[in-house]
Amino acid sequence: MNVLIIEDVRHNADRLTRLLNSSFDDITVYGPLPSIADIRRFFNEPEKIDLILADIRLSDGLSFDALKDIPGDIPVIFTTAYDEYAIKAFHYNGIAYLLKPVDKEELVEAVEKSRRMITPSATKEIAEIYRLLQGKPEVYRQRFLIAEKDGYITVPVSEISYISAESGLARIYLKNERQYHIDMALDDIDTQLDPLQFFRATRRHIVSISSVRRISNWFNRKIRIILTEYPDAEIVVGKDKVTRLKQWLDR
Repeated sequence: MNVLIIEDVRHNADRLTRLLNSSFDDITVYGPLPSIADIRRFFNEPEKIDLILADIRLSDGLSFDALKDIPGDIPVIFTTAYDEYAIKAFHYNGIAYLLKPVDKEELVEAVEKSRRMITPSATKEIAEIYRLLQGKPEVYRQRFLIAEKDGYITVPVSEISYISAESGLARIYLKNERQYHIDMALDDIDTQLDPLQFFRATRRHIVSISSVRRISNWFNRKIRIILTEYPDAEIVVGKDKVTRLKQWLDR
């Protein structure tokens, strides 16, 4: 597996290289590339890269300026300091990211995840993240139109406590304890909701920040979310999402 490191701080790049070499026997590390110009020069030559580890802010601009134009569908794991726009973008597009200083276990998990990824268009997602980082406003869903036996009702997203995938359909749980099925996939709903207000806690659950009463430690470094209106709901966040959950709550 060929991994390219994009990083303009040498000791950060050296640390990533050490972590990769100590964790995997089958990885060849390329780079580091410290600038946008270096990235463009690198991809002018035919070199097979299976994964990119990229810092966002380089000395001469955003790495997206170069990455959005690279050929092929190469998965990208971003290494970054906390950035509200970046976190929003990653949540929206589902691209992995690691906060600095990079934790070895999180790096290993992200690399293993990239091996399993089937990326239809990584470059398209990078272009979308680049657009979000420029501060252009995003329009999110404000309400759902839900069918009832004698017509339809509208449900504002502000009234939602959480959404669950059940038997192939999504079920909305409202703060007034009413529930409705909607004929949409949870993945589609997730991309339409404001990531500052809603969090994809598990493959089967999206939760509203206004309904989170508390979070509690769970087995194997997982976290359970306790909701105000539905305290018995079993919503347990995997350890790979715990950091993102805490950042989402701590705004």
